[in-house]
Amino acid sequence: MATIKKNGRSRLDRGTLTRSSIIEAALRIMDESGESKLTFARLGQQLGSSPSAMYRHFSNRDEIIEALGDDLIRISLDGYAPSASWEDSLWDLAVRAWRTYELHPAVASQTYFRVTRGPHELKAVDAILQALSAAGLSEDEAVTHYHLFAMTVLAQSADHAAKLAAMKAVEVDPTGRWEQVYVPRDPHEAPYYWAVRDKLRSRDDYALYRTQIELVIESVRRAVAREVGAVERQES
Repeated sequence: MATIKKNGRSRLDRGTLTRSSIIEAALRIMDESGESKLTFARLGQQLGSSPSAMYRHFSNRDEIIEALGDDLIRISLDGYAPSASWEDSLWDLAVRAWRTYELHPAVASQTYFRVTRGPHELKAVDAILQALSAAGLSEDEAVTHYHLFAMTVLAQSADHAAKLAAMKAVEVDPTGRWEQVYVPRDPHEAPYYWAVRDKLRSRDDYALYRTQIELVIESVRRAVAREVGAVERQES
């Protein structure tokens, strides 16, 4: 990337600043320092450009956050190809989302609820619907299970990401576990909690996530069976 010197500082050549370079720098800032550090001034420092130059590509900070949401989906889908098995396709998409959010927790926790309307988000939507269609669902059931799958993936992956981002913000080792710990004044106030308190603390979020995805896939299987049964009854 070409630069010029002005007052002893490196600056980008005019025209070399792009949306993709801004998004890349924004992702790097949020990965390293968290959401609060993403400013036009910080982007200018990262890119060797005037902060005002960002406005040629983004009207405000919120637009950058929205673009980052679509970029996370791009990262998640990189290398994805539908499997011969619709179940394997859904598992692949689910695991990719979890891993991507885990790698970029600050961005994930700020973007999971957004409809970016970007090209990569649309590809993700279509990939899920393709897998559900391959399962043999009708359009109505495919739409229902699309929402069920997408909401489960986004909610649970984002919950995990938000915890990682919060732990990093207070300089807690992000490789540790988020523990659900309560200290009642008297164990008799919450006897059922007290009986399983140690087991609650040792939960495995990823294992729980996989259980939830399996429940969604099982719901797809049951819906397919219902629809096949309905057709068979009509034909008999």
